[in-house]
This record gives sequence, structure tokens and C-alpha cells, in this order.
Amino acid sequence: MCFPSTFLFLKFSFGQGKKEAEALRIELDHQQRYCFTYEGLESLSDLRFFDVEGSMENFHAEERLLWHESPSNVLPTNENSVLLPQLRWLSWSDFPPTLNIANFFVEDLVILNLSGSKITDDWKGWSHMKVMENLKVLNLIGCESLQRLPDELGRGLASLEYLYLNSCGSLKRLPDSIGNMELLIELDISDTGIDKLPDSIGKLKNLKRLKMKWSKISKIPDALWTIEKLEEIEAYCWSHNFHVNIGNCVHKNESLRILKLVAAEIYLLARLPESLVTLSLDSLKMDTFPDLSNLTNLKELDLRFSFFDCDWESDGPVEEYPIPQWIGNLSKLESLYLRCHFVTTSPTDLTLPPQLKEVHLECPELRRLPRLSSSLSSLHLSLYSMESLHLSSPYGTTSPTDLTLLPHRDSGLTHCRLSSLHFHFCDSPCSMGDLSNLKNLSSIFIEGTAIEEIPGLGCLENLRDLRLFRLGRVKILPDLSNLNKLRSLYVSRCPNLVEIQGELPESLEALLIYSCESLLKLPDLSNLKNLSSLRISCTTIEEIQGLGCLGNLGDLRLDQLGQLKLLPDLSNLNKLERLEVQSCPNLVEIQGELPESLEEFRINSCESLLKLPVLSSLNGLRKVTIKHCTKLNMEDEWDREDTESEYEGEDAEYEGEDAESESEYDGEDD
Repeated sequence: MCFPSTFLFLKFSFGQGKKEAEALRIELDHQQRYCFTYEGLESLSDLRFFDVEGSMENFHAEERLLWHESPSNVLPTNENSVLLPQLRWLSWSDFPPTLNIANFFVEDLVILNLSGSKITDDWKGWSHMKVMENLKVLNLIGCESLQRLPDELGRGLASLEYLYLNSCGSLKRLPDSIGNMELLIELDISDTGIDKLPDSIGKLKNLKRLKMKWSKISKIPDALWTIEKLEEIEAYCWSHNFHVNIGNCVHKNESLRILKLVAAEIYLLARLPESLVTLSLDSLKMDTFPDLSNLTNLKELDLRFSFFDCDWESDGPVEEYPIPQWIGNLSKLESLYLRCHFVTTSPTDLTLPPQLKEVHLECPELRRLPRLSSSLSSLHLSLYSMESLHLSSPYGTTSPTDLTLLPHRDSGLTHCRLSSLHFHFCDSPCSMGDLSNLKNLSSIFIEGTAIEEIPGLGCLENLRDLRLFRLGRVKILPDLSNLNKLRSLYVSRCPNLVEIQGELPESLEALLIYSCESLLKLPDLSNLKNLSSLRISCTTIEEIQGLGCLGNLGDLRLDQLGQLKLLPDLSNLNKLERLEVQSCPNLVEIQGELPESLEEFRINSCESLLKLPVLSSLNGLRKVTIKHCTKLNMEDEWDREDTESEYEGEDAEYEGEDAESESEYDGEDD
């Protein structure tokens, strides 16, 4: 489809006066073929903003708008240059390399966006950029065919302030002439193949932001640290580590606010400027803390020391190494991430900064933590070889033999905003402090920890999600009936759990009790009117009281209930859509009828089951699977053409259904 010059603006509602249009945005439809004409562009003499989006697959242009090998086919410069004489902003994603950019009057162009284009090193348009003396922004994001920039680019674009080269995956180097772009403010070479910065980058005296995320950079030149206006440096290198020497002169830079070096091997850290607000150093090759006591403006601090011994097993007594005192003096600090293999304890008088909201500690030898601030809202601990841990309130500490994750009831910390607590894999015997004072706690996830009880758990009135996995020493789960906001309760692989006290809260929507071999009885479930998902797999459970009263239940899965003999009448469960009963060898009867809402019914390895409820009346039933129920008398009435059915009789081979079932429950543990 070729359209006349008037179509350029009429199609996009720019009015009747062609020359009055100052902005034009074209979204190319991949289902149509577009033809750009010389006359159409010539008519837009007042156009200042020109934006073209969409696939170039159906792009077509008049012959004289394209590049040609023969100079005789090219229009005289004075004729071409009259196109779009007022153009200041040209944004053309996936710019067609065959289109002659020299057709446009680009001398006054300020912003040029050619992102996602297939331009290459030998693109003819490079030579015409030298006339763009007023160009401030050049966007080449995602030009994946581009391997290098022309050497003369830096000299021709001396006024450039923003250069975006990110996601140019084939780009290998920057030209030395980039040092001529003395007005450059921001340079982004993230996700490129560039592995080295030219030394001339030190000439960019106005550079404020340098981004090298997900790059292949192998070295940062010393000249970079001499740029006094530099505000932000980000270098992430995932494929390999790179060596960085931070120049001693960097402390003179009063502008640097953000310094993030991921996978940057640093063996010695120079004095850093006090202006820093964010500091992230990922691969510190040091066995002592650097002195950062002067960084009083820090809001985010992320220090990760390289682990030299990844098994975290000590050959003997570990020498005491405390968290440095200066961390407590960073009064503006809001986020602290510390990964350190040698730190073991905390000074008794060290309190974390009062504004601190997030703490992430990955310290395998750490046994004692500083006092918490009342502003803390997120806490993540990875403490693999811990013997005893103290996480004390600002008002006192606990016995050194305790594991205190949270402040004591008498600590006075009544306004703590801690909302999420995750604690994983601590095999050493330990105990937890009283949680009852943490009124804002909404999520608890404790896994693989050698605690015997969770004091104050029943008092967390805002708790919504409680997950307890692989707690081998826990014997009793306290009364949770007062947790009126609790929505989900998962208890898995707690082999010594013998009792869940009291009732479960009516607010509960999801309940999973899995592989708790010592649990003989569940609380009566009849009050759980909001419960929509129930999964139980415990070999010692004999009865599930109140199961037939769960009117909101949509998903019921029962597995490995070795003592269960009767399944009560489920006909009143009007929202039940999925029912699975597996590996219940003593189950004899499913009483009453099944609800009409049932869509999927699966029963497996129930060798004592003699009869099923009538299935033929369940009009919504779409899938039936029956396997390894050797005493079951099957009736033809359940086998309908509109139902996906699978039945294996007495001689059918066992196909690992138990393993499949366990993997489903394991998914809840993740």
C-alpha cells in the first residue's frame, strides 16, 4: 500500500494544514505496506518531532530517498537537505539502513533515537553525523549488528550529552575519540561486548553517570576516578570477575553518590568520598573490614566479601572478629546487606542505625547480632554454622546461650515495624525469643532450624502467612485461634509434632499438614468456613473432624493417611472442584454422595476401598483417574464420553504415583 503525501498527516489526525504539523507519530501496521514519498516528507516543513514505531518488514520508500552506490543516482545536496528543515527530534526504532538519512536536514537535530536498528559498522549514515553539531542525545539501544563505532564519531559529536549503547551485544570497543565528547553527561554500555574502557574517558570532565551493567568489562582505568563531576558508577559483570583498583584520588570527588561494583575483585579499598549515598561492593578480596566511618551520608550499604572456604567448616576455634563499630554511627543508613566469612560477633554496645529498615546478613560464623532499631521492616538471615545468636532490642540483651531472633516482651520495643521473618537451616540447638511484641509481623517462614518452640506465636494478631518446614524438635504448635488474619498455614516434615493445640482461626484459607508422623489428631475443622484448599498427608491421622462442613473448599487432597478408614459425606461441599485420595490403604468407604461441583476426581492406591459413590450424576466431572484400588468394583455408569477417564485394575503395573504425589507436596515447601 502506497499512500500520498496528504495521508501522512490525515491518517494521524494532524489537521488540514500540512505545513502546520509540528509533531508526527507513525505506528506501522505489520499487515500493511507503507511507502514513504519525497513529496510527503517535503510537505511537513514545520515538523519538529518525528517518531516512527513498528516493524520495518513492510517498509517501502521512494527510490530517491534511499542510499545508492552510484553517485549519479543521488540528488544534489541542496535538494535533499530541504526535507524536514525544522526537525529537532528524530525517533525511529528499527531504522531502515537503506533509508538515506542525508535526505533530512539534521544540522539542528537535538535528539536522535535509532534504537533496535540493524545499522552496522559500515552504515553510510555515520559520515553524516559530523554535521549534527547540536546533537545532545544519541540512542543506539539494541542495535545488535553494531560491532564498533567509527573513530571520527567522538570528534563529530562534540556537543553530545547522552550516549546510550546498552544491549548492543556485538559492540566490542569504544573509540578513543570518545574523549572529545567533553560535554557528555551519561554513558551507558550495559549488556555489550565492551571489555575495556579507553584511557581517554578521563577527559570527560562533565560525565555524571557511567553504567556498565551485565557487561564484559575486565578493567576500569585509573583515569575514571579523576572525573570530579562523576555522580554514579554501576558495573555488573556476571560471566567473570574483573579486577578493580579504586584510585586514591577518588576521595576528592565530592559529587559521587552511587558506586556499585558487582563481581569486581577489590583487594584494597581507598578512602571513599563522604558524598556517597549508595555503596555496593560485591567481591571484596579482603579479610578485614575497610574503614568507612567517614561515609555518614550512606543510605544503602552492600558489602560482600569473597568466601575462600565455601563449606563454612572451621578447622579449630574461630578468632573473634566483631562487626565494626562505625556501622552504628551511619545515622542515615536504611539498608544493610553484609556477606562476610570472618565476622563472628557484635560489640555489646553496638546498636544498628535508627533509620535502618532492611537487614540482610549472610555470615556463616556470626553468633551474636547488634541491637535492632525500631524502624526495621525486613530481616533476612543466612547463618549456617550458628551456635547461639543474639538479636537484641535497643533496650537490652538476652542470655548468650539463647537464639533471640526478636526482642523480648519487656524490651519496650512496641512500635517495631518488622513484617517479614525468614530463617533457614540452623542445625545447632537453639531457642527463640518471645515474638509477641512484634505486632506488625505478617509473614513467618522457618525451615530446617533446631528450635523446640516459638514463644508468643499465638499473639501475632497481624500474621497472615505461617510456614514451618523441617522443624525436627518442635513437639507442640500453640493455640492459633486468636490469629484472626491468618490466611495460610503450612506445616511440613515436623516428625516429632504431636499436637496442634486449640482451634484453628476461622480466617484460614489454605491449610497443609504434611509428613508429621507423630501427629495423631487434627483440630476440628468445622469452623473453617473460608478454607478453600486443604492438603493432609500424615500416616497416623485416623479422622478428619468437620471435613463435611467446609462449604468454601475447592481443592481437597488426602495422601498417605494410613489409619483413615472412612471418608465422611462430602455432598455439602458445593464448591469442591478437585478431590484426590492417595495411598490410604485402610480406607474402606467414601460415605454419602460427592458434590455436583466436582470437576476432577483422582483415587490411587486405596487397596481396601470396596465401593465408590455414584459418579454418573456429576455433570461437571471432566477427569477421573482410578489406579491400584484392587478391591474396587467398577460400574460402567461412571464412564462417559465427555469425561477423561483412566482406570487400572488389579493387574496394572504401579507407575510411581506416590513419587508424583510427594513432588506436589514438596512444591509447597519451596
